Amino acid sequence: MNLTIIKQNDQFLVDSREVAEMVERSHSELMKTIRSYVEYLGEGDFARTDFFIENNYQDIQGKKRPCYLLTKKGCDLVANKMTGEKGIRFTAAYVTKFDQMEKELTIPQKSASIQSFEMQLIGVQYTSQILRVDETSKILMLEQAHNQHGVATNHLPIYVDAEVTKSLTVLLKENNTGIGAAKVNTKLIELGILEIKERPSSKGGTKEFKSLTEFGSKYGKNLLNPRSPKETQPHYYESRFKDLLKLIGYLEAQTA
Repeated sequence: MNLTIIKQNDQFLVDSREVAEMVERSHSELMKTIRSYVEYLGEGDFARTDFFIENNYQDIQGKKRPCYLLTKKGCDLVANKMTGEKGIRFTAAYVTKFDQMEKELTIPQKSASIQSFEMQLIGVQYTSQILRVDETSKILMLEQAHNQHGVATNHLPIYVDAEVTKSLTVLLKENNTGIGAAKVNTKLIELGILEIKERPSSKGGTKEFKSLTEFGSKYGKNLLNPRSPKETQPHYYESRFKDLLKLIGYLEAQTA
């Protein structure tokens, strides 16, 4: 048996038409029974609306017809006079449904701000995976998400990267290579160390940026571009830069 619970003015109620259908009685007969209960309740110290609430509906001809909305106490009164399988099945149905609805009320619901914070954390997770940013950038992204929602950041780690990284342009200059970053970038892309990614542009269309691949991560790391947090800025490990120059064939050419 399925029973529809109506929530009205912080109360859970059942329509008398649905009760009549469940117990296989005509609605008019059930209304007569409920009216007798209402009359008896009026003579005592009980509030009728704690059990039955007058209501109405429109029939198929558009005419207004009376009905009642039953509270859990009202269902108890109706079920108390019923015997046999119908009474047992109706009692089981409304008790189960009312308990289910009451339990749902006691479960704390997440606020919109918490849901927004959780969604942003998911965004940070997927963005950091897609862009393959370094650990420092991940922590920075997490701090920004926390600060935006007013969440304390004292549980976040303080990450210190001991290995020095620099931009390609700076390292090429420091090593007196005499070659430009554009030429080296082309070679790095050919070797699968760098890749070109795209992001939506604020002016429409897309904008390209460079990102170290998983293979390229042994030679450097992807930092968040401070001028554009939606894209990365490859930096290379100073200690492994000569290995990188060998890989692109520069050192061998110089030696020859």
